[in-house]
Amino acid sequence: MKKGLFLLSLIVTFCALGTVSASAVTNDTVKVGLRYGSSVMSSANLENDEGSGYEFGYFEDDRTFVSLGETDETAITMEPAGRDGIQVTVTGTDRVLYESGEDTLAVMPQGRDPVTWFRGNRYRGGFEYTVSGGGLQVVNVVDLEDYVKGVLPSEMPGDWELEALKAQAVCARTFACLTTKHLSAYGFDVCNSTDCQVYSGIGEATSATDRAVEETEGECLYYDGELAQAYYHSSDGGATEDAENVWGTDVPYLRGKEDPYEARTSIPNYSWTVTYTWEQLTWVLQNSGYDIGDVVDAYVSEVTDLGNVYSVTFVDSRGNTLVRTGDDARMAFYSTTLGKNVPSLRFTITGGTGGGSGYAVNSASGTLSSLDGVSVISGGGTVSRLEGEDHAAISASGTVDLTGGSGGRGSASRDGITITGTGNGHNVGMSQYGARAMAEQGHDYIDILEFYFTGIRVR
Repeated sequence: MKKGLFLLSLIVTFCALGTVSASAVTNDTVKVGLRYGSSVMSSANLENDEGSGYEFGYFEDDRTFVSLGETDETAITMEPAGRDGIQVTVTGTDRVLYESGEDTLAVMPQGRDPVTWFRGNRYRGGFEYTVSGGGLQVVNVVDLEDYVKGVLPSEMPGDWELEALKAQAVCARTFACLTTKHLSAYGFDVCNSTDCQVYSGIGEATSATDRAVEETEGECLYYDGELAQAYYHSSDGGATEDAENVWGTDVPYLRGKEDPYEARTSIPNYSWTVTYTWEQLTWVLQNSGYDIGDVVDAYVSEVTDLGNVYSVTFVDSRGNTLVRTGDDARMAFYSTTLGKNVPSLRFTITGGTGGGSGYAVNSASGTLSSLDGVSVISGGGTVSRLEGEDHAAISASGTVDLTGGSGGRGSASRDGITITGTGNGHNVGMSQYGARAMAEQGHDYIDILEFYFTGIRVR
């Protein structure tokens, strides 16, 4: 149950939360999108790092590779040929090695346990190219365990404790097995960025990260016999949160809880502060498409039982309000242009009124968030301009101090707001630094996963 300063009814939604009954991975093989959409390539190079040449063909629906041709050349280039075909040449030459009349071509490195260079990273498995938007979409078709070996060191430092790495490996594997967000649009399971999980081949793998994957081979998170959403984040700042309060969907195993472990380990930038002037905040919100005027107030209007922010209210100079809830309560502040963001949902705001109801003007329906600069008419007809916020009014019951507005919560700062908080991420699921702290204190990866995910089983 949520508790807060004011009752709010706005709801955020988050797609794809819940459980599914089957894995998205086919025959323990994952399709990973490396270049797609706006990042398609006019041509794509491959070069053997370990191996000897390539085979050309296609992948069946069960992801079995079918060979239609081969070459012992070790450096090749793929590019669109005509409207639908794909042509393969020796890199740096016009010598054609293979031509496909189809809009999709699969390339499989030859040799024992081959490794291939693509765009500065080394990859295991094969590649699938599809003509798209005048260029080539590039997909790595790779064994599930090799994929997890590529994700793990990109998502968690390889020198962390083995049990923390194992917990992360199970989360990464589960995420891949459950995720189908790109399958219908692009034909692959997961992308290689933070939109899914960071994956850059095998270049960052260490003996410890490989060991963590091997010692948890095939293991995933399950709830009531079905794959679970294995969400994770850097640090929770003191408490994780219910998925319902962050993304708007109730998930029984994604329950928030106080985290006693993070405080027992060193976490860089664990506490943070970010400031916004009213002009900056107005610009950020308006450029994000929000319908609001000049912002003059902002405050946390509701918190959860665990002390995380549930909603933030913004007020403009006309008295209009904009309320953002759940993860949008922090993402509303995000600006790449200003280089500012609110890292987690565990924060406080100073400089706003804190939710004061403002000053009533002429009627109950009219309010002002500030009296500074307002003109008033005295009983004798004199017009005066107010300065500052320390004023009083005479009512039937006597003199009433107006400082801070009729709600008595203080007036908004002229300079803007300061947001102070702890943690980094969306606060749902496993805290990576919490996992590290638990491992440092002797807990194994099962303990870690069962703490952060309520009622799950690892198998």
